[in-house]
Amino acid sequence: MTRPATQPAGRASGRSRGVFCSPPRLSADTGVKRLIDRVLPTGAWRCAFFIVIAVGISAAGQLPTTPGLVLGAATTLVASGYCLLNFWRCREAHCIISGTGWAALGLFETAELAVGHSLIHRNEGAVFIAILVIAAAFEAYWRTRHGTNAVRATGSYQS
Repeated sequence: MTRPATQPAGRASGRSRGVFCSPPRLSADTGVKRLIDRVLPTGAWRCAFFIVIAVGISAAGQLPTTPGLVLGAATTLVASGYCLLNFWRCREAHCIISGTGWAALGLFETAELAVGHSLIHRNEGAVFIAILVIAAAFEAYWRTRHGTNAVRATGSYQS
């Protein structure tokens, strides 16, 4: 028996899912949702995507200021976009924190480009990681509190 796509993840057939397993995507009832579902990497491609993000963030800190800020801002905004779209489709708790945090960081890096230098002494990569740690901690809290890593807009969190 399969469960509806709108049912929160966390418990499937009475078993708890892994800590960082993605909940199932919400139903793709529009063309935009179907397009996003086709574009967002999953499985091994998702792992490869975040390896590329990690390499980009690491490389950004090693480059001279302007190219480093360009690469850092681009990488941060791409990671943010992934997380925000993933939150929209799957409601993973950490994605709302990482998506919005990285969007703010990406905009900050863009502002740094406008002034021509880093305002935080080239520590943008450390801020990126700090946002990731906060997002993971939030998801751990959410899962402990609600028994799932999926955030639902309405109703009970228990399945």
